Amino acid sequence: MSELIELHKKNSANMGERNGIAVPLNFGDAEAAYTALRGHVSVADYSHYTKIKIDGEEAFDFLDFAVAGDVAEIRDEQALHTVILDENGDILSDVYVLNDDDTYLLLCEYINDADMLALLNARKGEFEVEIESLTASHAMITYEGPYSWELMAEIYGMDVIGIPYLGFIAMENDSYVLRAGKHGEYGYKIILPHGEAVELWEKALELGEKYEMKQVGLDLQKIGRLENPYFNPEGAAKVSRKPRDLQLQWMVRYDKEEFFGRDGLLSAREEPATRKVVGLVAQKEGESEALAIGDKIVCAGEEIGEVVNAGYSAALKKYIAQGFIKAEFAYAGLDDYSVQTSGGAAVAVETSATPFFMNLSMLVNPNEHSFVNPQKPKNLIEQLQQAETAEAVEA
Repeated sequence: MSELIELHKKNSANMGERNGIAVPLNFGDAEAAYTALRGHVSVADYSHYTKIKIDGEEAFDFLDFAVAGDVAEIRDEQALHTVILDENGDILSDVYVLNDDDTYLLLCEYINDADMLALLNARKGEFEVEIESLTASHAMITYEGPYSWELMAEIYGMDVIGIPYLGFIAMENDSYVLRAGKHGEYGYKIILPHGEAVELWEKALELGEKYEMKQVGLDLQKIGRLENPYFNPEGAAKVSRKPRDLQLQWMVRYDKEEFFGRDGLLSAREEPATRKVVGLVAQKEGESEALAIGDKIVCAGEEIGEVVNAGYSAALKKYIAQGFIKAEFAYAGLDDYSVQTSGGAAVAVETSATPFFMNLSMLVNPNEHSFVNPQKPKNLIEQLQQAETAEAVEA
């Protein structure tokens, strides 16, 4: 891992720490990092992820008990994005569970290695499983962006393009290429031994120049994961960790017969929801007053909630936020709310479903588009423009 850290420092990274592991926070140019994520390709060191290998005859039964999702839904070379709960049914963290034949890999961003091992061993009970940490031995390199698939195909071959969302390819030395991401773009997480990570990073830098790829750090998560919200302990989860409040019911299988936290979850579900998280968008572009955590949300003179996460979306050219609002007001598409900022301004906002906008990746088809092949349009918009031009010429 020290070799990868030295490489980051050589490349002018501003380093920080997550889960006790040194990773880049940024490489100095926030605008370029955002543009790469939303328009091209970005590469990030996500080695802070906890990586746990689970093996044994009862590995499936154990994991199905330990997490709130239905592990039976995933076949070999598929992954499940779910949550792990405490005894009260509150979310401790989101997790990925990878099914590699009879072996499973659990990936977690918000619980460090020691705490995750302690948690899993506490839930192990009579299950006959072997729990092994790969966190110290393996790095995780993440590629995201509308054309990350094209760069990945150059590195790993065309088979990568065929990986479905939450699918993966298993390789030697407990290495994996997982298609997953939390920013709404094409995304690939590469789990591999630290000794191979430097070579992969350098190779990507060389090949990535023609894609205008940028090195990015964890600072980019602040806006990226607000625009496309998932579980975030630094955001809405500061005020509630209940799946229903956070609109994360889809990550839980409520009808599963047994899992840790089930009783607490179902008990809380019997009580009527009082508040829920909903998206907020400033109605004016470039609103001068920024929205901020703690700002009050008002409707017809009544205080109905507070801002729990906020930032400026360059894609929308507007401030966006998540509000924790009284349940009867927590619906998308309402435009008669305002946010009272700390500066005394009243910013008109509209409630919104999330993600807040359609990512460019939704308009890019690997079979028809390319960032580097001049014979192909870059995306659906360019494809339609070319078709219109061709029709005009023929006419």
